[in-house]
Formats: sequence, C-alpha cells, structure tokens
Amino acid sequence: MTEPRQAGEFLRDILHQAGRSKARSGYSSALDEILSPAQRPHCQVLGCRAGKLVVEVDSAPLYAELSGFRRDEIRLAINQLLPGQPVAQLTFRLGGTGHV
Repeated sequence: MTEPRQAGEFLRDILHQAGRSKARSGYSSALDEILSPAQRPHCQVLGCRAGKLVVEVDSAPLYAELSGFRRDEIRLAINQLLPGQPVAQLTFRLGGTGHV
C-alpha cells in the first residue's frame, strides 16, 4: 500500500501537467497549419523537452514521408510559427494515436 501524499504534491503535479499540455497545444496548432487536413488526424504531439519535439504518427506511409522527406521543412516551419519555443530536433515515432 502506498503512503498518502500531501495536497501540495498533487497541486505541483497538476500544474506541471497543465504546463506540458499548454506547450503541446501550441505545437499541435502549428502542425494544424503545416500539415494537410488529410495528414493532421494521423499525427499527435507527444511532447517537447529541451528543444526535442516528438510526434507520433499512426500511418506507416505518412511516417515515411514526414520523417524521410519533410522533417527539416516541418521543423523550420514550426520555428517560424513559434519563435519563442524553438525546436532543435524533430522526431517522428510510428505508433497508434487512438485517432479514427
């Protein structure tokens, strides 16, 4: 059985998660502008830490296109749209995003 946690710890965790969610929403909005409407539902921003943005793609052909041919183009476009949150490295990960 785990020990009870103090309310301050819960609040700290909630604020930390809210900050990460807000950062992800900025990158998601940027991808909405960069990717086509057909591509966007297949991509989900997983997070960004220390300038490394990770995007999960649920389609193998789209993953190959984005990671092989458009990685630098997308990274540069994100940096133009979000100059205060620069992306030094863009990584695509093949997996299921849960989107239909």
